[in-house]
Amino acid sequence: MRRRYIIAAILTAGLVFTLDLAAQVSVDSAAQENSSWKLICADGLKPKTCRITPMLFLSKKIQGKQQTVGKILGLAVIYGLAPKSKKREPYLSIQMPLGVDLRRGAGLRVDKGKEISVQYLRCSKSGCDASLKLDSEILKALKAGNGLLVGFLPWGTNKTTVINASLKGFTKAFKAIK
Repeated sequence: MRRRYIIAAILTAGLVFTLDLAAQVSVDSAAQENSSWKLICADGLKPKTCRITPMLFLSKKIQGKQQTVGKILGLAVIYGLAPKSKKREPYLSIQMPLGVDLRRGAGLRVDKGKEISVQYLRCSKSGCDASLKLDSEILKALKAGNGLLVGFLPWGTNKTTVINASLKGFTKAFKAIK
């Protein structure tokens, strides 16, 4: 199953919209500050079982008070074995909410850098997943950047939703899984 996921991650491509024309979603900034990139390991602190992840939550005004209402975006960096070389390589796994237009793909951009296209791999009851192999250029941008913009098109609209994920703590956490 994991091998199929990694193979699918390598096949990611395509995007039709740009992040500049997008609507920003209100992300709970207090929750985001407390959820910088963190190390999570399945088996102790063995790097081969670890991933790094932040969680981003949607914030809404309810009865005059700003409240966190749920997760809007899941991000994780994991290492997987490349099918041909059997070398460990890093991948960014992205989980967007249900109800996105799958035909259009999604887009990523670090700060004001180059836009990166990704295709959806699957949707489950948890959300719609995409993945991207992190080459040296993307990793350099993530380590130097302040924010990762993730854009997707909700079904039935022409307005892209963009989530700005903080890269605070990314470099330190990434070193721990290498």
